[in-house]
Amino acid sequence: MRPQETLILTRYVRACCPQQAMDRYTPDAWHELLGDLSLEDCKQAVTAVARRQPFVAPAEIRAEVRRIREERIARSVIPAPPAELTDDPERYQAVLRAGTRLAADGDALPARGQPLAITGTPPEQRGAGQPATLRSALAELRRALGPARARSGKPVDPQAVAAEQVAEARRRRGEDEGAA
Repeated sequence: MRPQETLILTRYVRACCPQQAMDRYTPDAWHELLGDLSLEDCKQAVTAVARRQPFVAPAEIRAEVRRIREERIARSVIPAPPAELTDDPERYQAVLRAGTRLAADGDALPARGQPLAITGTPPEQRGAGQPATLRSALAELRRALGPARARSGKPVDPQAVAAEQVAEARRRRGEDEGAA
């Protein structure tokens, strides 16, 4: 934020909280405290804080801006870095950080066909549990494993279970060899 924008922000705070004391040096002090943030994020944060309480402090603005940016990141899709950067961890992380920064700024919609590193599915688009492909894979696995064994109320001895499994495997092997 430029010093002129900080002046605009303090005037906005004054308009939202007319009882808050401000003088001609307030914009300078607030610029030192909030100068690394964007004016739009700060205005959005001031609005949220002023709805809850009669005074707005720079620390509360910073905390609200952080919450706003984290929420944007959570709702965004961050594009995956190019595959050729996998051998250069520093550049890979730099590209990923840049994508995260764009998401925090609200500019994270990637171009069509671009691979995605981190995705978030809105709740209204989520199915009831796993995606259809995973659900069908689980159903196929359950069919292959057969019905579940009945559980008894007493603790199971792992050695007894292993012995039972070995005996079952030998019995099956014997049936297969006899059929051949």
